[in-house]
Amino acid sequence: MSIMEKLKSLFQREDLPDETRQLYQNSANPRDLIRGLEAQRGRNEIDLRDNEEQLISLERAIGLEEESIRKGGLTPTQETIVLRRIERLEKQRANLEKQVSIYNENVNLHLNLISKIQEMEAMRSRGVSEDEIDSLVDDVQDHVEQYKRVSIAAESSTNTASAVDDSAERRRLEEIRKRIVGVKEQPKIETAAAPLPEKKTLES
Repeated sequence: MSIMEKLKSLFQREDLPDETRQLYQNSANPRDLIRGLEAQRGRNEIDLRDNEEQLISLERAIGLEEESIRKGGLTPTQETIVLRRIERLEKQRANLEKQVSIYNENVNLHLNLISKIQEMEAMRSRGVSEDEIDSLVDDVQDHVEQYKRVSIAAESSTNTASAVDDSAERRRLEEIRKRIVGVKEQPKIETAAAPLPEKKTLES
């Protein structure tokens, strides 16, 4: 059985990205397949680095906004605006972190596929037994399973839009504020002013 035949069931898995499965159909031999996988890996690497840079920029932006809360001196309106901004930035960061995780697994998947196919070719040229070559396909299957788990986890944790609730928003923003300034700070509780003692008058 040729190497391409051994890889057929692997590249028919729906867990793999569509472009990777299509690549197998368009490849005449392992060398074509490796070249195509390397091109896909390169594109994913570019997307990964772009998302990583965006993530770093978001971290800096969040840090600056948090510092303005720590310094204090903001009016209630200003503080609310900054806290809302932090909340939005953190949602963007969470979404980017999911994208980075998926791209990272995608790059690792392609690196693993390339490495195993090259290893299979080398083993075939050395006359290694078919069972040993088949074991490499099993290794790649395990890596595809890992890729599948990461992708599913990222998709299932995607934030869904929900109706705006003022009281819920205030609680969220207060939690963000407490996290930034520290839990030691107790929230200010407004209390009614105590009545002044009655003045005693001198009897004439």
